[in-house]
Amino acid sequence: MSVGKHWNRCRPAVERSAFTLFLLTLMTLIWADDAMAGAGCAVAKRLGNSLAIEWVAAPDESVESAIHKAKQKLIEQGYRKKGQDVHAQAGIGLRHAHMVIVKTTYTTMTGRTRTSYGCGYSPRSAAEAERAALYDLRNYSWGWKPELGYEVLQSFRY
Repeated sequence: MSVGKHWNRCRPAVERSAFTLFLLTLMTLIWADDAMAGAGCAVAKRLGNSLAIEWVAAPDESVESAIHKAKQKLIEQGYRKKGQDVHAQAGIGLRHAHMVIVKTTYTTMTGRTRTSYGCGYSPRSAAEAERAALYDLRNYSWGWKPELGYEVLQSFRY
């Protein structure tokens, strides 16, 4: 029996959590405008070898839109033939950031010449964006090592 006790002790906690959820939703809607900005890059590949790269970056561009536009640029250039793959490589949802694109051409252990690209972003510095681009390059090109070298194709702030 629950004589003298409130039958629903959880009700105040539920009301507080509903209010918290409402505030969180409201703040997300207010800040959504900043989340709808960014950059993206796409790469055309054939059998693991990168053929070309395209990127889109703008403070009024969503990540999804930037990646889609970058992929469309590659497809319009003819990189949608049999055996080729156009895919999104990197993207970020920041209104302003440093963006660095790196490229490397190296010989694999089996003697094949490979070209690979990396895209990196940072809200703080171009050097940090370059480190992120090298990390991205390494993720998509397992045979590449820093001692094989690379060149910076683009370094800018949007």
